[in-house]
Amino acid sequence: MKTRYILIPVMLLLSALVVYVLYPTDENRIRKIISNCGQAIISEDIDGLMGSISYNYLDDYGNSYLWLKTAFQRVFEQLSDIKIEKNIIAISVNDDFAEVELSARVLASRGEEKGYIIGDPATTGKIKVSFEKTANKWLITKT
Repeated sequence: MKTRYILIPVMLLLSALVVYVLYPTDENRIRKIISNCGQAIISEDIDGLMGSISYNYLDDYGNSYLWLKTAFQRVFEQLSDIKIEKNIIAISVNDDFAEVELSARVLASRGEEKGYIIGDPATTGKIKVSFEKTANKWLITKT
């Protein structure tokens, strides 16, 4: 009887600990989205890529979600053998908004030509990505 009274709180404590350890943080969710977007670009999966981008996307040049989708479709038609080398420099999360700084190199082929789209052999390009938290996931709103 006494072991039952001890066992129940221990089980509750262990289950709370498991949830705390295994439940992903916002930073980990954002890292996963960045990784998934990189994989979608490498595999030229437009639907996989656009699934992580908000319909409210708008960059500094006035480009929207539809423009971005069309641009990536054209890029995927023209380029092949895309390789991405990325490093997350910083992630800042504030309630429902987040900003990520990346350093990246993107290498791709067009026909027989091969070249860097972002960065070069000596330096990486700097990219800032803004995220917005929706009801159940983070989405990219600006690059």
